[in-house]
Parts: sequence; C-alpha cells; structure tokens
Amino acid sequence: MNLYMKKDKFKWWSILLIVMFFAVGSWVVRAEDDEREEEDEEHQEDREDDEDEEDESKSSAETNTKVAQTTTSQSVETVILKDSDGDGILDKDDAHPAVAEIYIVKDDDKNGIVDSFEK
Repeated sequence: MNLYMKKDKFKWWSILLIVMFFAVGSWVVRAEDDEREEEDEEHQEDREDDEDEEDESKSSAETNTKVAQTTTSQSVETVILKDSDGDGILDKDDAHPAVAEIYIVKDDDKNGIVDSFEK
C-alpha cells in the first residue's frame, strides 16, 4: 500500500505543477500584451504629434492663401390646384367646377338624345 500512496502523491504533484505552469504562462503572456499595447499607444501619440507639427509648418508657409466661400440656396414652391368635381379638369379651366362634365349633356333639338351621340 505504501507504493500506491507514493504513486498517488506523485500524480497529484504532477497535476499541481501542470496547473501552476499554465497559470504562470498565461500571466506572462498577459503582461507582454499589456506592454505591447502601451508601446503602440506611445507610437500613435508620437505620430499624431508629428502630423500636428507638419500641419503647423504648412500653415505658416501658406500665409497668403485666400479662401472664397459661396453659398447657394434653392427653394421649392408647392402649388395645389383643385378639381372639385373630380372630372380631371382643374377648377380654373372647368366651366362647371361643381358638376363633372360627363353628367352635363346638351340636347338642343329636344328629342331626348344627347347631341354628341347624334353626330
């Protein structure tokens, strides 16, 4: 039984060492990633500073530049024309705006047939 306990102890120690190895390894990788991010941020700030300096030097060299601004405006006017009787003729051109033209008939000879059908 003594041999069995030694194997069991060895197994637990090996499991513990493996877990410790992975824990320490992941901590080291995170620390390296944090350092890289800090370096990237510093390089980005340096690039932005360099761009600002270039912009300032360009603006000081171009002191005689004039900029002309023009503005244009457009307006849209909506006109609503009425067709009260719905016959398709606008009220301003319609002789009878309250009655549709299809209901107005002429029968000059009084024979009961509309004159437009007699032709």
